[in-house]
Amino acid sequence: MDLLRAAFDQAVHAAQASCLVPHLTQLEPIEGRTVFLVVGKAASQQATVATQCLGKIDGLCIIPKGHKINTSLDVIEASHPVPNAGSHTAAEKALDLARSIGPLDRLVCLISGGGSALMSAPLQLMDADLKIRTHRALLASGATISELNMVRKQLSLVKGGRLAEACKGRVLNFLVSDVPGDRAEFIASGPTVPSNTSQQDAIDVLVRHQIDIFEELLPWLTDVKNATPAPDSECFRRVKTTIVAAPSQSLEAAKSFIESQGVDCWILGDAVEGDSETVARVMAEIALWQQRHQKLERPLCLLSGGETTVKVTGDGIGGPNAHFALALLDALDGARGISAIVCDTDGVDGAAEIAGASIDDETLKKSKAAGIDHRDALLRQDAHTFFQSVDCSVVSGPTGTNVNDFRAILIEP
Repeated sequence: MDLLRAAFDQAVHAAQASCLVPHLTQLEPIEGRTVFLVVGKAASQQATVATQCLGKIDGLCIIPKGHKINTSLDVIEASHPVPNAGSHTAAEKALDLARSIGPLDRLVCLISGGGSALMSAPLQLMDADLKIRTHRALLASGATISELNMVRKQLSLVKGGRLAEACKGRVLNFLVSDVPGDRAEFIASGPTVPSNTSQQDAIDVLVRHQIDIFEELLPWLTDVKNATPAPDSECFRRVKTTIVAAPSQSLEAAKSFIESQGVDCWILGDAVEGDSETVARVMAEIALWQQRHQKLERPLCLLSGGETTVKVTGDGIGGPNAHFALALLDALDGARGISAIVCDTDGVDGAAEIAGASIDDETLKKSKAAGIDHRDALLRQDAHTFFQSVDCSVVSGPTGTNVNDFRAILIEP
């Protein structure tokens, strides 16, 4: 189990804010001002690194509530995964900042996952509560992060390229990807990049997941005045985007570490999406087949990233990673020699300050000895309570980055 936790730490380390250093130290001098917008789960560390590289910097930093920071930037604390009043204020301040960027100025955007909720305000004249109810309904529906962002962009004051549209100067984006395929338009819902999804795409998501406030949202999604700027809009010609950290890089770092420990390692994919329980059971079958039918000469570790989801129907305390781990535990059914760790790289799985969970071939025995029914916990979606009860929760604290989920399954010969 120590190997898997160390591999998780390696994946997180590969996505730390230090990856910004070569980009920030090579910024060319300009005639006008350089202003920073730093937003997301990596914002506190990124602002610190930017200050270390460049000295005193001006602009706005939007961080999750409770993150510690020491910076010359204006700081706003906001909420994740559901926006709050701070998120609303942050979006309005970010729009004011973008509007202040003149033709000779430059806006440097350090954006990471979580920015969608942390910088969130509705379209002009839309009731803020309607947008928040939409967000909650989509989270509970099991919609993928890409689907969630399709809707949020069309209802937002700042997302879907609207901040870039408000700028008159250049925009430099340095992004930490937490989305499948590293598509910039879905990282924090793409406030400074073109959106290639439309109002109709957002409508399709709401219909597909049977969101019960669809009729309330329809007028906002059928008025073309509310649409995001077109991908070929002139404003995007002044935008340059660089991905500085991504799930693929973190998985490669973990793979290198695991192989250095004499363990074979395969990366199954860095953009795995779908229902947490379904994907967990598929991966359990892969692990069991490898152990039973392949003549493994050395231990084998299966790595994967991406973001699975849970359609909330139970009343428990959980998150997609812990729920995945619990479903994996059930599917493996105590198989000897298979262990796993399943965590969110930001250190927060769902709404709990828990990164995820680890399991091995003793976990079921522990739960049975303690009189805890893992299948009842799975049914009630109470994975965090279950793993805390058997001392298998992984608590890392806020990691200062976010490159989505990390899953490692270790198979002994």
